[in-house]
Amino acid sequence: MIIIDFEASSLRKNSYPIEVAWGERPEAIESFLLNPDYMDGWTDWNPKSFEYHGISREKLRQEGIDPRLAAQKMIQDLAGREVYSDEPGYDTRWKNRLLADSGFEPSLVRILDLNLYLKKMIKTAPGSKTFDDYICEFTCSKTVRRHRAAEDVFWLLEFVAYIRQCLCQQPE
Repeated sequence: MIIIDFEASSLRKNSYPIEVAWGERPEAIESFLLNPDYMDGWTDWNPKSFEYHGISREKLRQEGIDPRLAAQKMIQDLAGREVYSDEPGYDTRWKNRLLADSGFEPSLVRILDLNLYLKKMIKTAPGSKTFDDYICEFTCSKTVRRHRAAEDVFWLLEFVAYIRQCLCQQPE
């Protein structure tokens, strides 16, 4: 299972991705800061977003890569594969913006709903625990700073493994 996560400039209509990460295993996560200066029209910025992800525009300019390089790597790694997100509405929006603005067809990468997948898995297994029960019980193996793409992917990969272990299923 591949999990993807984005951080963005804002939640407004003209927002764009500023960070993306994906991975199949906690020890193998691809992560990229995206420098908006490389892209025409990537000017939207909400200073309140910094309170969530802690990524400044200056950090993006100093450490971010050309978003087209991240898009190319995304197509190479994820096209035609099952990719999951815990926020598929938002993440699909930013994936589409990244790919389209980089000259790729956004439909090459499809993002599925991780929470729906896990809830169905839990519902079909014996037992009376709910998705929320698993969230409350779960402890990640390391302290993560939520709202950073790679950290969120790490947490989600471990959470999926935890649920699978609890349900006595083999990892995919």
